[in-house]
Amino acid sequence: MVIKNIQTLTSHGNTDGRKIILEILEAGFAASDPYENTKKLIRVQDGKLIVGHKDLPIDRPRQTRHEPLIFDLSKVGNIYVVGGGKAAQRQAKAIEDVLGDLITEGHINAKKGEQVQLKRIEVTLAGHPIPDKDSIEGSQRILEIYKKARKGDIVFFSESGGGSALMALPGPGLTLEDLQDVNRLLYFERGASMWETNAVRWQLMILRGRHERYVGDATFIGIHTDERPPGLRVSLRGRLGSEGTYEEAIDVLKRYQIWDKVPQSVRAYLEKADPRYGRIRPGELDGKPIYHFRVMGPEYMLDATKKKAEELGVNAAIIASSLSDIEAQAAGQMLAYAAQEVEVYSRPFEPPCALMCGGELLVAVGKATGLGGRNQEFVLSTAPRIDGSENIVVASADSDGTDGPTDAAGGIVDGYTMERAREAGVDVFEELGNHNSYGVLNKLSDNIFTGVRGTNVQDLRVAYIGGRVSEEKLRRFMDGERTSLQWG
Repeated sequence: MVIKNIQTLTSHGNTDGRKIILEILEAGFAASDPYENTKKLIRVQDGKLIVGHKDLPIDRPRQTRHEPLIFDLSKVGNIYVVGGGKAAQRQAKAIEDVLGDLITEGHINAKKGEQVQLKRIEVTLAGHPIPDKDSIEGSQRILEIYKKARKGDIVFFSESGGGSALMALPGPGLTLEDLQDVNRLLYFERGASMWETNAVRWQLMILRGRHERYVGDATFIGIHTDERPPGLRVSLRGRLGSEGTYEEAIDVLKRYQIWDKVPQSVRAYLEKADPRYGRIRPGELDGKPIYHFRVMGPEYMLDATKKKAEELGVNAAIIASSLSDIEAQAAGQMLAYAAQEVEVYSRPFEPPCALMCGGELLVAVGKATGLGGRNQEFVLSTAPRIDGSENIVVASADSDGTDGPTDAAGGIVDGYTMERAREAGVDVFEELGNHNSYGVLNKLSDNIFTGVRGTNVQDLRVAYIGGRVSEEKLRRFMDGERTSLQWG
């Protein structure tokens, strides 16, 4: 089982609803592991290395193709495997299991808390969400391997979300502390979106989004777990991230009113705008053998949850595969309202029903001292709205297994949560104001624990509505009698 504490989570509250919603989550999380798709992509046959599969086309504009890449192993020099991210080790494990001693050497930066799974490929366990010295040391090792690569060699690059912290290698004149300060101010204190945060920090690092620059004439094959659903726009402000510019980074910092708060070295670096370390320039890589494959994304997780719900006899709807870049509490209120609509009016779906969404929400903590994460804050914010419901259960968790700076993946609440909180002497509204969702859910035994999972396709949020509100309860409400119905 992916979820380690299902027995505890189903021992109280709406136990039947909790069992169903956790079974739905379990199916989604199991489907988000990139190992099998990566193993399907790469194979050795009759002295040839074959990279490609009809279900996993090359994943870059103007490069999409279905025919595989074929290399005569007798003519291949060295094979290197490098990379970083929350899913990087699982992908590298698949590559290692296929290629074995054909791999010359490699280095992967994985998140601290993961178990080292690789044998031939070195692993550095580095800091996330805040980079640390191990992030830099592991990245320097990756750069050293790049510099060894020559024409005729193959470099497999295993990458996923989380790589911005795990492969943080500051540009010349910048320090680890500079990167940490920018990350803390922009993402945590001001609540900037991940794409806006990347627009800044990717311009401060020399590897992220620019790995192809350093392999010379070697063949570069990127293997990616993508956080973004195909075809959906995730950034409202143009090309943010590795394709952004120094000017866009400056604009983000000024828009969040922290341009004068970031270190002076950061301001000087961005204003200098050295093209040697910025985004890949037009024509810079023309003619080079560079390929990228997408082996995992949120759609695998969401499709599996929908399928499992339907197998359980539940009407299922994916309402947003990327509900992102809005405050977690606001998103929680929205989903709770939608769940009530199903419970009372059977629209837009008849219960039993599951409403599902993915994406990555925001929590601007400011100077708050509480402990939590976007998934825990999301579910806890729904609890007051569904208070008294006998039908609604809400759960949310991060596919990577850790929500914010906590050991929990997420949390679960139902119509009995507020009553249980009151009995435990917990003021949910006060704790939400202090962004202390972890403390509340921990006291109620409602944190979801999976451990670090080795994947990253953002979050999975599900509202389960097991039936309609009873006619008796609705009648009493319509007659003006105060009840425990959630509006009462």
